[in-house]
Amino acid sequence: MKKIVWAAAAAAMLATPAYSADLVRRQPVADTVFVPAAPAGVWTGFYLGAHLGAGFSSNFRNNAGYALGSASGFFGGLQGGYDYQINRVVLGLAGDISYGSISRRFVSAAPFDVRATENWQGSIRGRLGYAVQDNLLIYATGGLALGTVNARELAPGLVSQSRTLTGWTLGAGGEYKFTPNWSALLEYRYTDLGRATYVNLTGAPRIGLSSHTIRTGINYRF
Repeated sequence: MKKIVWAAAAAAMLATPAYSADLVRRQPVADTVFVPAAPAGVWTGFYLGAHLGAGFSSNFRNNAGYALGSASGFFGGLQGGYDYQINRVVLGLAGDISYGSISRRFVSAAPFDVRATENWQGSIRGRLGYAVQDNLLIYATGGLALGTVNARELAPGLVSQSRTLTGWTLGAGGEYKFTPNWSALLEYRYTDLGRATYVNLTGAPRIGLSSHTIRTGINYRF
């Protein structure tokens, strides 16, 4: 009987280390903390779209002594470009062309009657943006601007001349993706097209355009 008791005690002692080791191995492991990564290329790719806008507080500057300021009007056109996303920073190249009716007329009792109208305007710009959310981008943009301004004199003569002007544009905006492929934008831009000499008009005035514009549009992203 004593031999049986001693044998059982020895077996229990031998089993205890293995059981203890098994308990150590089976201790629960702490959960891993999940940190979401920045969006991977949500904005990367080519896009094409269309826009509508309005010009306000614009100015057909000139050196002829008559006022062509406070020009206004509406326009519409197309845009396109390419964006490349690095973490939340978005680098891009964009271009657009617009046709519209930003114009201003000056009439005096001299008599003197002249109207200046911007027929079209385009730009090639860089964009630097930040993805505030995966589908919301804010950005600054700037680059080369060009456009055609027509000056038409109804008195004292009856002449008209168009010149293509070159200058710069600078602005900021936001773009929101409401589906994986479609986005909407809202953008403000200031543009200075410089001046050109209109030799056909009385006194050969130098006329140029500086404009403030607000535009909204939609893009399809490939």
